[in-house]
Amino acid sequence: MTVCISANASRGLALRHHHGRNFMAQHFHKQIKLRGITPSYVFVAVPATNGVIERFFRTVKEQVVHGRIYQTIAEVRDTVCRFVAQWLIEKNAYRSLYDARAACNQAAFSQAAQPQPCVQKAGCDIVAQAGSFTSDF
Repeated sequence: MTVCISANASRGLALRHHHGRNFMAQHFHKQIKLRGITPSYVFVAVPATNGVIERFFRTVKEQVVHGRIYQTIAEVRDTVCRFVAQWLIEKNAYRSLYDARAACNQAAFSQAAQPQPCVQKAGCDIVAQAGSFTSDF
């Protein structure tokens, strides 16, 4: 089965990846550029930036791959595609990706706008009095 994807079919998409030699190869970069994809590199020596996708892969393996016997690669592909589609729908509380992102941003902005409680730490000589600060430095 041959799948043809037109040039610039993925314009505006950013592909997050690490600096492995397969992702740094000239052929790979030509292919993503042809499709309009922009490379987005993870931070060097910060493995946590790769953690989200690794957790997603683990979830797919646990929910779809392990413990099942598939007869054809097409059956595997269809099952994974259905899982990913359903996972995205449930993950985003049955909202579109645009609405889910807007809700996430709104929640973050609302939380940031809330006044944070001032906690007096033991051994701290700074005292707040009606908006002015004094210290025993």
